[in-house]
Amino acid sequence: MGGNVFNAAGSIKKEDIEPTLQEFYNELGRVFPKAKKYFSGIKPLGSTGKKPVSGDIDLALAGESVIKIDDWGLDREQVLSDFRAFKKRSRTATNKLLIKRAIITNIAKKIDSKSNKILTDVKGSASGTLFMAFPQIDSNGKELGKHVQIDVNVGDMDWLTFSYYSKSYKDNVKGLHRTQLLVSLFVEKGYTFSHNYGVKNKATQKIEAKNPEQAVELLNKLYRTKLTKSSISDYFKVIAAIQQSLPKQELQSVLDRYLRILDNTKADVPANLQSYWIKNKDRIGLTGKYLPDTSQLKNYV
Repeated sequence: MGGNVFNAAGSIKKEDIEPTLQEFYNELGRVFPKAKKYFSGIKPLGSTGKKPVSGDIDLALAGESVIKIDDWGLDREQVLSDFRAFKKRSRTATNKLLIKRAIITNIAKKIDSKSNKILTDVKGSASGTLFMAFPQIDSNGKELGKHVQIDVNVGDMDWLTFSYYSKSYKDNVKGLHRTQLLVSLFVEKGYTFSHNYGVKNKATQKIEAKNPEQAVELLNKLYRTKLTKSSISDYFKVIAAIQQSLPKQELQSVLDRYLRILDNTKADVPANLQSYWIKNKDRIGLTGKYLPDTSQLKNYV
């Protein structure tokens, strides 16, 4: 979900994911021998392992796994130093969130200094996610001469599973289309939807939804919908719900925002919104710059 941040990384075949992750965990275990006990709790997120080919590998690691910094062999003083630096620059983040970022940053620093196999984006890890790349391995244990990006998201497992959820869709719809639609809906009402920690009120800086149930309740309250935890995970059901519940002007505002977000994402526009895209392209200011070559909308760019 975070996008490819390594030029060396490319897509990976479904059958190569498991052997690649096994070697990845082995290498992490070499760098962090006392933290091996946490690796069994790591879970795949989104579409990882569901499609014949994946652009990257998204994983979830429980937030409590990084609390004991001695298990990760980190320098306590350096963690505190980074925490103070983050706190000095941040106006809204809580101490709990900042210390988590400091720990993850120091985990990234250690990987960067101790491993010759794992590429690490140390700076990007301050966001709360470990962005890494690792050599792809096939089922015979052979390196394939290319890397795959592996993002380890640290946080509440239920929320991470919900926010990265991806089902198999018809047409050209992907899991990200559902997630970005939720982002659009919350942003339209003055909220920030974070994949890592929940939904935050921009005005009060309070996190008002920390779990899936609270997110569903908040969205229903904001838009007078009757979504459930199941239906909110389905792009088509969310679209149908807002088309039925929202007044014409409010629906247009949400769809306009949604298409602007997709316009900066390397993904196609869902087939059921392409006529709206064509009709309103100039008014909204859509460029189609990142549309895939297979998109039907390429003729209108």
